[in-house]
Amino acid sequence: MNELVWGIKNGELDQVKDYIENKSINVNAEINGRCPLHYAADYGQADVLGYLIKKGANVDVVDKHGITAILAAIWEGHTECVRILLENGASKNGKAPDGTSYIDAAEKDEIKALLR
Repeated sequence: MNELVWGIKNGELDQVKDYIENKSINVNAEINGRCPLHYAADYGQADVLGYLIKKGANVDVVDKHGITAILAAIWEGHTECVRILLENGASKNGKAPDGTSYIDAAEKDEIKALLR
């Protein structure tokens, strides 16, 4: 599974596809307490994120820290990942583990605009 996480973090879409399709990986299975979608959102890998969603990734799944993929993308300033997640049904009304709303957690104006 570490190969899959490495591929996701580095945006190696072909490697991610190969791993998921040829090793029968459940895209919603946790790897060290986080789903593949969390890693893609956290590292701003929009192409991988879109692929995982097409393969059935749950866009509102929460990781071991109480963080959703969209919150990871918001915190890291990955506007395109936020947009993709919202277009695929992710909730924009969530809260960070400390109770901060997603819109208040966003620093970038373009992300705030997407969350309105």
